[in-house]
Amino acid sequence: MDIPSIKLTLMERLMLVWDEASLKRIGTAIETEIPEETGSQEYTDEEIAELDRQQAQHLSGETKPYTRAEAIRMMREGFKG
Repeated sequence: MDIPSIKLTLMERLMLVWDEASLKRIGTAIETEIPEETGSQEYTDEEIAELDRQQAQHLSGETKPYTRAEAIRMMREGFKG
């Protein structure tokens, strides 16, 4: 069974559980497998400035957008261009 099928089966089974204690136990089990988010990602002022600069370039048309296929190809090639 592949991962999407396993997830779907688990979600279907979870929808059948109505007991609060059981749901809490399931929630605890999930939380032990998936660490809770630590909150918002913290960026330095320099990183935020760079992201703002890149967004401004994108919105002004200074940078070339890529299709999904092009972006995947570039990632696979290691962004060599």
